Amino acid sequence: MEPIKKENDRTIWRSFLKGNKSAFQKIYFDHYRFLYNYCRKYTNDGPLVEDIIQDLFVTLLAHRDRLSETDNIRFYLFSSIRRRLFKALNTKQHKVTDLFDINNPTFHFNEGVEPHYGDNEEENRFFKMLMTSVNKLADRQKEIIYLKYYLGLNNKEIADMLGISYQTVRNTLCNALSKIRTDFENELPRGRMVILFLQSQKRKAKIE
Repeated sequence: MEPIKKENDRTIWRSFLKGNKSAFQKIYFDHYRFLYNYCRKYTNDGPLVEDIIQDLFVTLLAHRDRLSETDNIRFYLFSSIRRRLFKALNTKQHKVTDLFDINNPTFHFNEGVEPHYGDNEEENRFFKMLMTSVNKLADRQKEIIYLKYYLGLNNKEIADMLGISYQTVRNTLCNALSKIRTDFENELPRGRMVILFLQSQKRKAKIE
């Protein structure tokens, strides 16, 4: 995260901790859609996702005097929402004990909660190919791709959030990108996949 963005997040979070309602509203509206889309990667139960997010913000508001400071609000929120999501999915039918257990709910890029495609046919074709390619990856690879390129978290933040090592994140990311590149061998020069992901992030940001 850029230094200016960190300072802005730190300022907004401190204002919220002091009881500033405008700061709380900004945090809510700036991050709600990102949280919703992320949770929907694991479940199609929209009302459940909405309840989990509402519960998160109610808890933040009720216990703000106990919260620690942060210079990355998105990372803070996503670390919290992920724990709440898996707790909610920990039903009698499916007990989540290992966050990367192959029996866990599948993480997928659901076009139903992704931005609508634009009018550029060639660009649309690339992004549809990208979604198809990413969805062929293992769940761990898909989630790390999403956290890095769609949410803008760095490798250390991803490692902390998922409870894995920095090197695991790095290796997983490299392997995932390598697999995706094979699907684009006849479409794009090697090395441009990161640019495509960054464009995806910008498109998403414009809509959300």
